[in-house]
Amino acid sequence: MKKILLSALAVFAFASEHGKINDPGLQLINQGNIKGALEVFKKECNQDKNGWACGNVGIILYKGMAGKKDEALAKKYYNKGCEMHDIGSCKNLGDIAYVEQNLVTAKGYFQKVCNMKKYIKKGIDSIRDVEEGCKRAKEIK
Repeated sequence: MKKILLSALAVFAFASEHGKINDPGLQLINQGNIKGALEVFKKECNQDKNGWACGNVGIILYKGMAGKKDEALAKKYYNKGCEMHDIGSCKNLGDIAYVEQNLVTAKGYFQKVCNMKKYIKKGIDSIRDVEEGCKRAKEIK
């Protein structure tokens, strides 16, 4: 439980420093209601077409913060977020592919992140995320 709470707080802290503190899903995380937050993020992802919310669904599912881990479904949500130009979702897919030793796929996602400068939203993504994607794409042979 402590690990889940720390993961939830990490999502909350990340979001608060990126200007999303008033998001209803993050408010639920702050209250300790991870399952409620998951449902809010799913709605924001699927109905509102919010790539950042898709990435949050991916984080919660991948880490098992709302119960059982579901890495396959998490990847689907990360992919959906990446398709909506959410830098964090693409980066997470690259990280997962790298860990799984699928280096061609990892390089592709990191290159996609590298090319996403025009999708940086003030207060949400930083140029550092894009620069890191470029660096990691170059490091993979």
